[in-house]
Amino acid sequence: MSETASEPVWTRERMVTLIALIGCLSIYGLTLTLFTPLLSLILEGQGHSSTLIGALAMAAPAGVIVGSFLVPRVLRHVEGRSLLFAGVFIEIALIFLLMSIHSLPAWFLIRFLGGLTGAVLFVVTETWMLEITPNSSRGRVMGLYNTVLSLSFALGPLLLAVTGTQGKLPFVTGIVVMSFAGLPLLATGRYYPSSTDQPTFGIISFVRVAPLLALACFVVAFKDLAGTSLLPVYSVRVGLNESSAVLMLFFAAAGGALLQLPIGWLADRVDRRAVLIGCALAGLAGSVIWPFVMHLPALLWLTLFFWWGLFAGVYTVAMTLAGQWFRGIELATAMAAFGVFWGLGAFTGPLVGGIGMDLWNPHGLPLVLLVAAAGFVVMSLVPGNYRLRSSTGRR
Repeated sequence: MSETASEPVWTRERMVTLIALIGCLSIYGLTLTLFTPLLSLILEGQGHSSTLIGALAMAAPAGVIVGSFLVPRVLRHVEGRSLLFAGVFIEIALIFLLMSIHSLPAWFLIRFLGGLTGAVLFVVTETWMLEITPNSSRGRVMGLYNTVLSLSFALGPLLLAVTGTQGKLPFVTGIVVMSFAGLPLLATGRYYPSSTDQPTFGIISFVRVAPLLALACFVVAFKDLAGTSLLPVYSVRVGLNESSAVLMLFFAAAGGALLQLPIGWLADRVDRRAVLIGCALAGLAGSVIWPFVMHLPALLWLTLFFWWGLFAGVYTVAMTLAGQWFRGIELATAMAAFGVFWGLGAFTGPLVGGIGMDLWNPHGLPLVLLVAAAGFVVMSLVPGNYRLRSSTGRR
């Protein structure tokens, strides 16, 4: 492990680099949430089944998972800023291909390759940010990063509402927006990890080295994707209208974005274990409360705001701990593992939540989310999970 590496300090160059990296990834995040609903709506208009539409949506996360295994190895030999520029250019080319090719199998391949590109952008950027940020500020920086990224995710669908889904305009808009993602990188220097030695663990064995961090990624993604995809269905089944369902997601997403900076600030001021446990307990409490306030709008929206936002803080604190515990290629491997376990949670959440609703309609969903939150609370209360463990295997 790399806990003994020298601690970075703030310099003007590092501040500029940090702003540039957040800017680059946030612009990419905007295009990410532009094209996921765009392609789904295009396929829906063409009369394709929901199963096929869902399968296309899963192609990009599958690419992220596969790409996450490759990025740390590539970063040992290729300079980081060059990888980011390559990722931006490849993403622009893929958007152009989406616009030009109207073959469904080709769209599956393009979206999968887009996921690979996303893995490059996220792993390199997050590793670079964590490595240049002093530990005393890391919580605030990760909180700011997650806030800005969440807001950029929210702007994608809004941009789609402006461009519409017809013709080439949304694709051309995506190309133009993505072109701007490379501009902030011109303000950065070159990036080489502080250590390029063979890591002592791999992505799969990361779950043995830092089980709490791996589970944090999985559970937060599990809740996010299960909630985003099924909360509207649940609300309609208990008698609310569609506009109420949309408002539920709006207040939840607002909490997920706006509470990350104060959570990060708190993680820099007090024991990070206490902050993580507090966020986990809030996630558990919210899972218990929200089904009982479905017909009390103001209380429901307030509950969703704090439940979603505080539980999302689990991920912010987990990233902060990863930056505290790892350096160099080991940090890149940890960030790649974050991507993999996030992807697994994103795949599993909607599936298990849907099965739960089928078995106990519709209350299986809150039960599934409650069990997931309770499991993480138990893990967060084990003191040994805040120490790194040895790994016996590499991948």
